[in-house]
Amino acid sequence: MPAAQKPANEISRIKALVDLDVLDTAAELEFDALIKAAALICDVPISLISLVDEERQWFKASMGLPGVAETPREASFCAHAILGSRLLEIPDATVDARFSDNPLVTSAPNLRFYAGAPLLLSNGACIGTLCVIDRHPRQLSDLQREALCCLADAAVKALEGRLAVQRLKHEMASVKSSETSLRLIVDNAPSMMAYWDRELNCVFANRAYERWFGVDSAGLAGSNIRDLLGPELFALNKPHIDGALMGLEQTFERIIHGPAGENRHSLAFYAPHIVDGEVVGLLVQVSDVSALKKIEASLQEAQRLGGIGSWEWCAPSDTTTWSAETYRIMGRDPALAAPSWAQHPELYTTESWAGLQGAVEKALHDGTPYNLELQFVRPDGTTGWLDARGEVTRDRTDKTTGLRGTIQDITTQRLMVEELAGQHELLRVTLQSIGDAVITTDAQGIVTWLNPVAANLVGWESVHAKGRPIGEVFHVINDETRLLAENPINLTLLQGQVTKVANDRVLISRKGQEFNIKDKAAPIRSESGEMLGAVLVFHDVTEQLRQSKEINYRAQHDDLTGLLNRTEFQIRLQRTLSKALADDTVHTLLFIDLDQFKIVNDTCGHLAGDLLLQKVAGLLKNVARASDTIARLGGDEFGLLLDHCSQENAERVAQQICSCLNNFRFDYAGKRFRIGASIGLVPIDRSWESSIAIMKAADLSCYAAKEAGRNRVHTWLEADESLLARQAEMQWATRLENAFEQGQFRLFAQRIVPINESDDNLHLEVLLRMIEADGTVVQPSAFLLAAERFHLASRIDLMVLRQVMDLLMAQPDLSTLQTICINLSGQSIGDRSFHEEAITILNGADASICRRICLEITETAAITNIADAESFIERVRQLGVRMALDDFGSGTASFGYLKSLSIDILKVDGQFVRNLVNDPLDAAAMSCFVDVARIMGVKIVAECVETDGVLSRLRELGVDYAQGYLFHRPEPIEDLILYPLAVAAE
Repeated sequence: MPAAQKPANEISRIKALVDLDVLDTAAELEFDALIKAAALICDVPISLISLVDEERQWFKASMGLPGVAETPREASFCAHAILGSRLLEIPDATVDARFSDNPLVTSAPNLRFYAGAPLLLSNGACIGTLCVIDRHPRQLSDLQREALCCLADAAVKALEGRLAVQRLKHEMASVKSSETSLRLIVDNAPSMMAYWDRELNCVFANRAYERWFGVDSAGLAGSNIRDLLGPELFALNKPHIDGALMGLEQTFERIIHGPAGENRHSLAFYAPHIVDGEVVGLLVQVSDVSALKKIEASLQEAQRLGGIGSWEWCAPSDTTTWSAETYRIMGRDPALAAPSWAQHPELYTTESWAGLQGAVEKALHDGTPYNLELQFVRPDGTTGWLDARGEVTRDRTDKTTGLRGTIQDITTQRLMVEELAGQHELLRVTLQSIGDAVITTDAQGIVTWLNPVAANLVGWESVHAKGRPIGEVFHVINDETRLLAENPINLTLLQGQVTKVANDRVLISRKGQEFNIKDKAAPIRSESGEMLGAVLVFHDVTEQLRQSKEINYRAQHDDLTGLLNRTEFQIRLQRTLSKALADDTVHTLLFIDLDQFKIVNDTCGHLAGDLLLQKVAGLLKNVARASDTIARLGGDEFGLLLDHCSQENAERVAQQICSCLNNFRFDYAGKRFRIGASIGLVPIDRSWESSIAIMKAADLSCYAAKEAGRNRVHTWLEADESLLARQAEMQWATRLENAFEQGQFRLFAQRIVPINESDDNLHLEVLLRMIEADGTVVQPSAFLLAAERFHLASRIDLMVLRQVMDLLMAQPDLSTLQTICINLSGQSIGDRSFHEEAITILNGADASICRRICLEITETAAITNIADAESFIERVRQLGVRMALDDFGSGTASFGYLKSLSIDILKVDGQFVRNLVNDPLDAAAMSCFVDVARIMGVKIVAECVETDGVLSRLRELGVDYAQGYLFHRPEPIEDLILYPLAVAAE
């Protein structure tokens, strides 16, 4: 135990302490009051005024250490505090090297907390401390520290004032005392001191008067007290002056205004000077107790903020004093006197009063302090709970005089405790019932409890697992290495924090069963932060992990073929490109598009198409190496990523695939099909900037292979003319997207004219144009092929259909409009999502509009998508919409397919119309077409009619309608719809 060093001014410090003449004197009320205030403010059981001399610390005032008046200096905390001028605070002496082995800490009284404010005399000497002590670690608040320092200042003033008063009385009692010595003592006293004769004229006054009232103390001699105090203050003090002149000592408090107008709290003491039984004058001592009042206010505020009330009971008189906070807590009127001990039974319930009586009797008997929880009764009949503490008070002879203590309203805390108890039971039941497994351990990792779910998973019954090390009950290994894994409980106890571990962990139960688990451990701490143990929560994720793996597999693979899907293929393509950029290696991408696949799909149905795709996937697996990556990119498109493969070797692999698929025959339902593959080959090296660019080049190369005759390989070359044409198409795709965004599409229309009968109604075909920014009109032949190639045709068809329907629904009268034909692409006919959207648009109009709509599909589109065409035609005809077969005769199929299609109009392709007059074959074909139309009961329309001769011949053959430049050149549809209909409406 290191002893405190002695201050540099030790000799003069000891002299100043001895000069105070206070060592080994009896207890005095004013010092007892100071330590009581300190204990209440700081909420501690022990408070001292400790004076440190050469060999010991001696207690001028002591609270909480009965029977102890002094301790050796080397064991004194105060010996350290006097080394500085500021408050010394020791939150926990057991962890402070200066005090950890101090006998006052390691044994009775087992001190843990200390805070001491130095007692600095006016001459600068530090003689001791005013300190507060607790047996538990803690820290003071800023308000408590300030209050403690103020109390220390008050203690110093009391010590110096005590000395001054003693010296003053000594000098007045001593005949040999000189007036000079008396003046010296009085002038250095901190309190105002003056002697007034019986007529209340000043005999002398010390310099404190000069500081207090701002007057010359020497000039006060001979002046009357009335002039000093003024009429108002004199009137207030006169009863006390009269009492002193009657020979009675007077003590009272008063607020006095200082010279600057400030208010000062004063404590006045009037002592009568009696000679031969008569009062010849009075000695007046007035002390500035503003600091004490500030402390008192701080104490009241501290009690209010902390919800702690104080009380004191004087046993001889059976009187009780309550603080303002005590009145508030008990719900009593502060204007009324505090209840006496005899009235206390009415403050508590019967049971609590009995407990309080027993604790008070024991305290009065042997000085044992008490700390109880009592149920009290408010005046309105409501009840609450108190934390009540009390201890005995003693006089200077150590005789018990009564009790003092504190109360705190803990009603809310009691309710919370009761609620917490209910929650604890609910938690216990919940933990028994939840689906998660829970195990708790103590601070040494010994199992203390586990719920049924945990018992089932680990294979240990709770009664058998309790008391065993956690590693024996909870046995986990790494799923991949199969090595023993770190136990999360051990980690938590070691690190003192929540522990999350990897998910690749397997629990081995006592029965040898294995469970994939997800677990987490957390420390269990007391309110003070002490580690009590740990809790482990885990659950079986075996099925979840299986499903997750299946989901991941499905997210990466194509459901039909089991190959990788497009998303995963692009990820691996990017990985391969990164490898090429980093290592300067060469790899190859094959983009494979099946030929003639759609024929199988349309002829035999999607089930046959799916079976074909699965067989193709198997063929590709047989060709590829184990290190290669195969994927189905969508529809009938496949990708093959050849790792570390030169262009020459890749071309051999691609040709092998072409040969394999060319030789392959697909048999289904008695039919045999021959397919092939068009392959785009792209070397992957450092020349590429992105995987997107590689995929685009592969798509271009595949398209070039298909355009060159199918079932062949096209290798990417930067300057390849066929690919440049393909790039031009891609530019069209961008232009089309911009046209959609900027609204550059316009609807035109061309009349369809009846030939052999009179018909004044309006028949139109809707035609699409694109208007450039400079006003140039772009014909559909320039962009429709690109639209189909990049799957924009259906989007265009839906746009045209919506605009036409909106235009018609906006017209007040459609009586003169008979037919308005709208072209649909083959892509739309084969697109079932288009079917749904088109039906939705048509359903939005009434039947009178649908009867005027005629949807045109080309002969080629109908043949290619025969099943989809049949389904779509049937659905729209149910809405009253008519159907036309466009470009009739241009296909290579027989007329047999017409039996499957429900159509209303045949539109003959222009190649049979233009040379009708001069070409007998065209005339024979046209005659045949007319016969077919008559048999089917449908109308026939001839396209591209440009001369009167052709018109005359069509009339002879019996054609119903004609369309061409001979009758009308296309113009904006608004000019044809709005004007004629407006005229008709008039």
